[in-house]
Amino acid sequence: MKDLTERQQKILYCVVREYVKTGSPVSSKRILESTNLDWSGATVRNDLRKLDYLGYIYQPHTSAGRIPTDKGLRFYVDEVLSLRQATKRTGYSVNTTTQFPIGDLDRIIQGAAKLLASTVRSYVIVEKPSPINLRIKRIVLTPVTPNFTIVNIITELGLTSVLPMQHSEVFNLVDIEAFLNKSLQGATLNDFKMRLREVIEKFSWAEGRLKEFIELSERIATERYEDYISEGISNLISGKKFDSDKLKEIIRYSTTFEFYSYIFSMKDGIYVGKEHGIRNFEQYSILIVPYFVGNKKVGKLATIFDKYSDYDKVFDSVEYVVNRLTEYFTVVARNIQ
Repeated sequence: MKDLTERQQKILYCVVREYVKTGSPVSSKRILESTNLDWSGATVRNDLRKLDYLGYIYQPHTSAGRIPTDKGLRFYVDEVLSLRQATKRTGYSVNTTTQFPIGDLDRIIQGAAKLLASTVRSYVIVEKPSPINLRIKRIVLTPVTPNFTIVNIITELGLTSVLPMQHSEVFNLVDIEAFLNKSLQGATLNDFKMRLREVIEKFSWAEGRLKEFIELSERIATERYEDYISEGISNLISGKKFDSDKLKEIIRYSTTFEFYSYIFSMKDGIYVGKEHGIRNFEQYSILIVPYFVGNKKVGKLATIFDKYSDYDKVFDSVEYVVNRLTEYFTVVARNIQ
């Protein structure tokens, strides 16, 4: 940090670390007690005043110790990340015997979210893998009425998406289903969307039914597939004091599709306090991390937690869960090839 001396950086790191650990404002006496560096009390107090002036910490009242601001927390988080990179910590040290259930994608993700939410007392939202970027194993069309069909899309991860679809009257769904499966063999829905015109040109065996086929195909290829699983919303209010209106707004907004969409439109990384720009959520930090099948990103995990949390523990726990999800889905994808 160009505006801080090395000593001031060490003092700031100590203030944040001690506040995260105790939840109490940190005094110059506490800094001297918690370090083995040979500084005078006057030197520490002068540096605390400088840090206060620069906006890294603040003093709630004259006789109190200091509390880190979002700016001070950002400095601390960057230092923690730098140390983690230097020591190449893996996140496998999280102490848990929880086992994810096998064979049900939603239960796998729910188990991962529940584990993380309980470990770091956070609100966890997981973006499920979208069929649009996964290889299609099979499409099943189930007619309910001549103009209403249930479409089941089964992908390489065993993920099944169910699309209730209203359309013009269609009477040859069996033929359309067979043709779709032949056209989609080894492809993704995104491929299908790009190749739709080419597929339609091959649709010559059912004159008079082209309109219905095009309508169904376009709906399948362009349908929105965003889906999310969440756990631990009660952790957003655990141990905190809110006025009732703010509390209601936090609970209401944090479970909306609008909130999920905003969270997952953000770039991967850590957002401290006000950095994420979400109204009423200034007391929280948000960590967004992707998970993969092999080297292919298939979804993201967002962890929303008290901004004065133990960031090392949060990073370890999130990395552990993301690694488990990646390992599981990679193995599943290999087994069904």
